[in-house]
Amino acid sequence: MNPLPDHFTVSDYLIQRLYEAGLRDVFTVPGDYVARWFDYIDDPARNPDTPLTRLGCRSELEAGYAADAYARLRGIGCAAVTYGVGAFSLVNPVAGSYVERLPVVAISGSPGTAATDRPFARTYKILLHHATGTYRADRDAYQHITVAAEIIRDAAHAPAEIDRALGLALAYKRPVYLELWRNLWDAECTRPQGALAVPKPPCSQTAVTQAAADAAARITAAAKPLFWAGVELQRYGLQDAFRTLRAQTGLPYITSLLAKSVLAETTEGFVGTYTGPSSDYTTYQTVADSDLLVVTGDLITDDYEGIVQADFTTMIVAYDNAVRIGAATYSDVPLADFLAALAAALKDQPARQPWATKGPATIDPDYRPFPPDLVTYARFFKRMETWVEADMTLVPDESSSMYVSCNIPVNRANGFVSQAAWGAIGYASAAGFGLSVADPAARPVVFAGDGGFQMVAQTISSMAHYGRNPVVFIMENAVYGIEQALTNSATYTEDQPFNAYNKIPKWEYAEFARALGAKAARVATLEHLETVLAEVKEDRDHVWLVQVVLPERDIPSEILRLATNTPPSPGQ
Repeated sequence: MNPLPDHFTVSDYLIQRLYEAGLRDVFTVPGDYVARWFDYIDDPARNPDTPLTRLGCRSELEAGYAADAYARLRGIGCAAVTYGVGAFSLVNPVAGSYVERLPVVAISGSPGTAATDRPFARTYKILLHHATGTYRADRDAYQHITVAAEIIRDAAHAPAEIDRALGLALAYKRPVYLELWRNLWDAECTRPQGALAVPKPPCSQTAVTQAAADAAARITAAAKPLFWAGVELQRYGLQDAFRTLRAQTGLPYITSLLAKSVLAETTEGFVGTYTGPSSDYTTYQTVADSDLLVVTGDLITDDYEGIVQADFTTMIVAYDNAVRIGAATYSDVPLADFLAALAAALKDQPARQPWATKGPATIDPDYRPFPPDLVTYARFFKRMETWVEADMTLVPDESSSMYVSCNIPVNRANGFVSQAAWGAIGYASAAGFGLSVADPAARPVVFAGDGGFQMVAQTISSMAHYGRNPVVFIMENAVYGIEQALTNSATYTEDQPFNAYNKIPKWEYAEFARALGAKAARVATLEHLETVLAEVKEDRDHVWLVQVVLPERDIPSEILRLATNTPPSPGQ
């Protein structure tokens, strides 16, 4: 490593401000345009009062997903990659962070003013490595998936540009992109002046008061109002405010899949996680019986198209600094202000007796007969209901497992993490790595489809290398099962053939994991599963991969209900 300069640099400034914002770890993929910043991070004597830890990743997908998951627990995440090949590879994870409201800082180095960079390219009419020829192309790609995308070109302006971007990320819970010319890493700049400023989102007190009064009147008039607790409660640290409001009103509440475990599910008033037709019967019927849905801080996706279509004119949706009541929208209404104003508007109303309560947690049985000794989705997740402990964080991938695991009770806030809105398959395994870094005391338990896992399989190496201890269950049936159900559910109900594009090559996942330094097992029977589960729970010092072999035509009943838009029946 070349010696670091004695003066205070742009690299130091970025490290200190990131630390002040709450960051402690950076997920990285090296490249010559960004590597110099890593020298600063790796030198423990450089910024001893604001140290960051660098964790090298096997790909930009892994780095981005890990940073996203880290931000869910720590309030900010960071992935640092090189120009072009790195920055473009990071676009997908950052887009997911944008949709699901996570302040991830994407950092890239790029060609600067050194003799072999931009001046050389201009003089000799050549293309620099990793470049497209349009040197703003990387920044341009990020402009629609961040709240700030900046190319930092000179040291004099770097502090202000860094501060502005980080402030916006924290204010709006969205990603930012910072691309620094590589000659700036060692460039001298001023030290941070005062605390990092985080702007407040626009707020109209008139709109807040009107929205709260309108909502309070509708809640008071409704016979069966129902709170829908959303993900912004967690992102903005408003769980306690919502808990207080719910207790004040006595109303029951549900969550979406994205917001599952926004509060511990032992919280009074909790009914269940609503996932449309794949919901358990009690939760589904509670939503159907409600005459007023009050959504507090949640992103409504097409997973909920049925209920939105039915209740659009009556439901209340507070999200993204606005409140929609029926067809009317009140703008510039921050969620924190709305919750406080709504509590004030309802202060003279007595708490209601609960009109809905939580039913029993249910995992649907096998949708068809299978040999009694084999592991199936239903039998596996039924076992998870009692195997999972409070200090575990459940991390289902966008796969058949997601809509089953959401029926497992989670008795700890933030104990369930899913990318339920963006829905990138492969997210969960790399997210497990990020979560294990963000909170080492909570062991991630990943439920990954085999297809998704194949996209980020190398993350097992990162977990083993850094001594992390996630448990990764690979649900192996060599099929994109949820895709098959959505494109032709008759494959399962009538034994029609699988679509060729939904078939997945078989891997020896357990052997693969051992080669990467993990503990591993392959199970196909219930008896062997019990033995392995006991061993995994006993060993909290290593990452484990468990290859769960399933019948090819097995699919959760919850997925078939989702695919065919069939509501649950009593007992489901």
